[in-house]
Amino acid sequence: MLTYLAANSAQQCGPCRFGLPAVADDFTTLADGRATPELLDRLRHRIGLLHGRGACGHPDGTARLAASALTAFEADVDQHLTHGHCRRPTTLPVPPPARTEHRT
Repeated sequence: MLTYLAANSAQQCGPCRFGLPAVADDFTTLADGRATPELLDRLRHRIGLLHGRGACGHPDGTARLAASALTAFEADVDQHLTHGHCRRPTTLPVPPPARTEHRT
């Protein structure tokens, strides 16, 4: 999701051009089981730098999502740091959109 948000920004300011892709790359490294404690420290630092620095709210929202993921999945982060990849799927199927009936 972070890779998607980084790739679909307006690319008009530093946080969107450089910060979001760097955060997404760090999360990919973490998910792949190749993270180190130093990477996690760098990731947290990068997330903290994004808030309030963009031309719009996109970097702020993405930074909140990233920070929330580190908190909500703290046990998974620890697992990846100590034991590498957990073998859970990294991509999940996307359900089709709900069908809505149009009334005329």
